[in-house]
Amino acid sequence: GGFQDLEGGFSIEYLVFDTFGCTNPTSLNYDPCANMDDGSCDVLGCTDPTADNYNSNATLDDGSCIISGCTDLAADNYNASANNDDGSCIFSGCTNPAADNYDPGANLDDGSCIISGCTNPLADNYDVTATLDDGSCIISGCTDPIADNYNASANNDDGSCIFLGCTDNTACNFDSNANSNDGSCTY
Repeated sequence: GGFQDLEGGFSIEYLVFDTFGCTNPTSLNYDPCANMDDGSCDVLGCTDPTADNYNSNATLDDGSCIISGCTDLAADNYNASANNDDGSCIFSGCTNPAADNYDPGANLDDGSCIISGCTNPLADNYDVTATLDDGSCIISGCTDPIADNYNASANNDDGSCIFLGCTDNTACNFDSNANSNDGSCTY
């Protein structure tokens, strides 16, 4: 520093001092006099690293963080931190419209569907999709307990009962109830 003689004139040398502070003009605490950044700049933004709009330069959270997830309390995957519903909510339940307990709000079948119907594979109206027997099974067969081919499981008489006996009306032991000759006729 000092004075310098330049062709008969004088010039003054200036001393420049380092002034520390925030040199970012977009910062809240910008210091226009600072010429050396000291890392103290306050930058507003989202400071949550799990947020969709996380700003790694932000030093002060401004409440703008967007966290996507399921925001429905009733959902299986409700995210209490989420403030932006991204459509990922999962509702478990029965998704089969034919079921007794169909849940139109369910989007994930949890195997709980109940379909009432006949579950007996031997029945005339067996329903392969039924999971709960509702007593509607129809089993055709001979329902007369004195018939030779009586079917104790049958609940629908199909006219197939067989009554053995002598069917010849000229025989001494003719049986008017018999519909199948058993060879026992006597004359």
